[in-house]
Amino acid sequence: MEPEEQTSPAVEVRQARADDMGALLTIEQQCFNVYYYDYYMLDRRDFEFYLADADSLFLVAVREGQVVGDVLGPVDTWRDPPSAHIDSIAVLPGHQHQGIGTRLLQSFLEEVRRRGCTRVTLEVSTANATGLAFFARHGFRQKRRLPDYYARGLPALFMALELG
Repeated sequence: MEPEEQTSPAVEVRQARADDMGALLTIEQQCFNVYYYDYYMLDRRDFEFYLADADSLFLVAVREGQVVGDVLGPVDTWRDPPSAHIDSIAVLPGHQHQGIGTRLLQSFLEEVRRRGCTRVTLEVSTANATGLAFFARHGFRQKRRLPDYYARGLPALFMALELG
């Protein structure tokens, strides 16, 4: 029997569009409706900002016509050296553990490399064991702990990936 990733329907990664809004809001609600992200869930205005901001990268994963995941964040080519930050990455629960998050992350990293970035950073909750493992598996390294970063005093880890 073939691995699940090879038998799953194909996933396309593309730029997010305004007509993805309903799906984006659903993904946000299903993925980040946990106590430590109380105040950090993105809303319609946040998504509209990223869609309109020329200095942001906003990608979605589409499977069988359905938006099932997204990744977004600023790309600071004006910095010396240029860098990017992942503000959010999410995959609908029913589509997780099928390589979609990896595809989104790889696409994000390829594009920011193309734009000249040499580093990508992010914050992740210390309570998000799955997220911590995912980012570590993809080469992100803990740089520092951010106390009281999330709701109820929960810390985050600031992580970075040096692009080669």
